[in-house]
Amino acid sequence: MEKASLRISLSKATAGMSARLRRYFKGLYTSAQPYHLARGDKLLALAISLLFLFIYALTVSHHVNVAGDSPEILGTGYSLGIMHPPGYPTYTMLCYIVSHAPVGSIAFRLNFFSSILHVLTLYVLFVVLIKITRHRAASAVTTAVIGISPLFWFYSLVAEVFPLNDLFAVLLVLVALMAREAWLENRSKACRRLIFLLLFLCGLSLTHHQTIVLVFPALLFLAAPAFLDSLGNIRRAAAGVALFISGLLPYAYIPLRAAQKPYANFGDPSSLSSFLAFISRRYYGSSRLWIGPQASHRVDMVFDYLKTLDKQIYMLGILLVLLGMYAMARKRRADFLAFFTVFLLAGVVFPLIANVALSNPFYVSTIERFYLMPTIMLSPFAAFGLAETIEFLKDAAKRMRARKIIQGTLAVSLVLLLCLPFYLPIKRTYEKVNLRNDLIGEGYLEDLIRPIADNSVLFLSGDVPIQLVDYYYQSCVKEKKDITTIIWSFWGQPWYMQHLRKWYPELNLPSEETPVDLQVENASYYRIWLLEHVIENNPQISAYYCIDNKILLSDDYRFVPGGLVYRILPSSESVDDDTLFQSLVDFFGELDPGIYDYSAYGENRRELMLVQYVSTIINQCASYFRDRGQLEKAITFNAMAYTLYPFQEYEFQTAEMYAQIGNWAEASALFEDYVEKGSYLDSKTWEALIKREEINLEEGLRR
Repeated sequence: MEKASLRISLSKATAGMSARLRRYFKGLYTSAQPYHLARGDKLLALAISLLFLFIYALTVSHHVNVAGDSPEILGTGYSLGIMHPPGYPTYTMLCYIVSHAPVGSIAFRLNFFSSILHVLTLYVLFVVLIKITRHRAASAVTTAVIGISPLFWFYSLVAEVFPLNDLFAVLLVLVALMAREAWLENRSKACRRLIFLLLFLCGLSLTHHQTIVLVFPALLFLAAPAFLDSLGNIRRAAAGVALFISGLLPYAYIPLRAAQKPYANFGDPSSLSSFLAFISRRYYGSSRLWIGPQASHRVDMVFDYLKTLDKQIYMLGILLVLLGMYAMARKRRADFLAFFTVFLLAGVVFPLIANVALSNPFYVSTIERFYLMPTIMLSPFAAFGLAETIEFLKDAAKRMRARKIIQGTLAVSLVLLLCLPFYLPIKRTYEKVNLRNDLIGEGYLEDLIRPIADNSVLFLSGDVPIQLVDYYYQSCVKEKKDITTIIWSFWGQPWYMQHLRKWYPELNLPSEETPVDLQVENASYYRIWLLEHVIENNPQISAYYCIDNKILLSDDYRFVPGGLVYRILPSSESVDDDTLFQSLVDFFGELDPGIYDYSAYGENRRELMLVQYVSTIINQCASYFRDRGQLEKAITFNAMAYTLYPFQEYEFQTAEMYAQIGNWAEASALFEDYVEKGSYLDSKTWEALIKREEINLEEGLRR
C-alpha cells in the first residue's frame, strides 16, 4: 500500500510539474503567434535568392583559392578522402558528387557549391526573419544586408565548410519555429514530426561542423513546449534519440574510407581508437581551433569579433541590433533568449576558447570564418529593430496633414534613406571580395612547381604549400610532374610512413621497426635522420627540395635557393654562384606582378600573407649571397623583395650593404627613407638615424 501511494504521489507531482511547465510556456509563447508565409512572401524570398545567386555567380572564384582550407577541400572532395579533424564526412561526400559534375573546372564546381549553399541560407534566413518580425520589408532588407556583408559574400565564393554550417544553423532554427507553431495551433502530429526531424538534423549537422552545438540551446528556447509534448513518454523519447543517432551515421564514412587508404587520409582514422581521437580533435586542438600560437589576452578575441561585426553590418546595423534586442525582450521573450544565447556562445564564449594569436593575416583569417554564424544569428535582432524603426517612420508620416500618396511617398523615402548606409559601400565590397580573376593560388602553385625536376622529392611545410601541392596538385591536376610530396609535420609518424609506403612503393624508407636509440626525445632529430636516410638510400631520385630552409641538417648537407623552394645538396657539391644568381634573377623576373600585387588584396586575406611569404623567400636569396660575401648580388634580391612587399627591414639591410661596399649616397638615402617611414619607438629607427649621421659626417670629412 505504501509503495502504491508513493507511486501515486510521484505521478501527481510529475503531472503537476508538467502542467506548470505547460502553463509557463503557454504564457511565454503567447506573443509568438504563428505566421504562415503568403504567396508574396515566397515570391520575395525566391527573388532575393535569385538576385544573390546572380551576384555570387558573377564574382565566384574559377580557380583554386588560398582562402581557409579551400585547396584541401578541393583535393579531398574530388578524391573522396579524409579531411583534417573532425573530418566533415557529410560535406566531403557532397563535394565528391559536386566535383564530378561536368561543368567548369573542379575548383569552380566546389567554389560555386559554396555560392549555392549560401543562397539557400539566405532563403531560409528570410523565412525565419519574417516568421519572427511579421514584417516583409524589414526581413528582406536584413537578409540582403547579410548577403552583401563582406565576410558572408567572400565565403560564398570559395570552397569552404562554413556555408553548409550556416545553412544547417538557420535550417535548425526554422524547423524549431515551425514545431512551435504547430504546438501553438494544437497540431500535435505535425509538431511531433517536426521535432523528430529537428533531432535528426541536429545529429546530421554534427557530422559536418561541431560548432553547430552552439545553436542547440537556442532550439530549446524556441521550441521547449514542442519538445515536452512530443517526447513526453519513453517510447517517443527513445524514437527521438534513435533519430538523432541516425543523423550521426555519416561519421561511419571516416573509418570505412580510411581503411581503404585513400591518398588524402589525414591521420588514418581507420581503427576505433584513432577514429575517436580524430573526431574529438585530440591532436588538433580540442578546446581551441588548433594546437598553435596563443593569444596574449583572450578578451582581445571578443573585441576582434566586435570590430569584425562593425565591418559586416556597420554601426547602423549594430544600433538596430541593440534596438531589436530591447524590443524583442519586451515582446517576444523566448525568441530574445534563444538568439541572445547563440550570440553569447558563438560570439563571446567561442572566441575566448579559440584563443588564437591575432598576430598576422593568417591567424586573423583563420578565426574570422567562425564569425559568420554569430553574425547571422544576430540578424533577427537587426530585423526586429528595423521593423520597429520602419513602423515608427510610417506612423510619423501618417501624422502629417497631407494626402495619403504623399504620406506613403514620404514613408518609403525615409525607409530608403535609413537603409542607404548599408548599400553605399557595396561597390567597395565588390572590389574587395570579387574573386572571378583571382589567380594567385594557381600562379603560386605553378611558380613553386616550375623549378622542380621530375622524379624528385619535395618536403612540404606550411598550410598553404601543403594544401596546394599535396592535396590539390596531387589529386586534381591531371598533367603534373612526377614528384613525391612529403608533409614534414607528418614525417616520421607511423601512420604516415605506412601511407608513403603504399603510395610511393619505389621509395626506399626505413623498416617499420625503428631502432630504439633513434627515438630521441626531440622528434625533429628523428625526422632529420629519416630525411638523410632517404637521400642516402634512394639513388634513383633526381633531386630533393623543401619549402622551409630552417630545417636543421647535419654538416653533410646544405640548402641552396631554387626559386620558391630550396634544393638540398651535399655540402661537398659545389655551386656556381654566378649561374645560380642569373637563374634566380630570371625566375623571379618571370613572376606575374599582377597576381603578386599586395595592394590588390584586402587586410587579413591569406593572399596578402602569400605575397609577404614570396617576398621573404626572395629576401632569403639575398641572405644566401650576403653570407657568401657577394653583396651586390644580395642587393639585387633585396630590391626585388622590397618591390614585391615593402618591408622596412629589407630597406635597412640594403642600406647596410650599400655602406659596406662604399656606396655612401645610396646608403644615406635609404637610411633617411627608413627614418622618415619608421617609428621613433622602434630602436631600428634610431639606429638608422645614427648610421645616416655617421655616413654624412664621414662624407663631410672626406670632402
